[in-house]
Amino acid sequence: MDSIDNVCSGDKVTFIKMDIEGSEVEALKGAVNVIKRDKPKLAICIYHKPEHLYEIPFWIKETVPEYKLYIRQHSDTASETVLYATL
Repeated sequence: MDSIDNVCSGDKVTFIKMDIEGSEVEALKGAVNVIKRDKPKLAICIYHKPEHLYEIPFWIKETVPEYKLYIRQHSDTASETVLYATL
């Protein structure tokens, strides 16, 4: 396993989608340089852990304050809640 920063160090990244069963925060931290540099669109699942509902949006806004954040519920249950970040 490797971080997005290491794997994509020389490539321009335009979109990052994460649904990785609760490891989203760690993966985002491993992509911090790419996110700051390229400001890709983000689609990050925030339903695996209750604290992700606020922890992930705060982290993204701290990292790139220009992002506009949107939350969409893709099902009738608490699952499939996705945070979108765009410029």
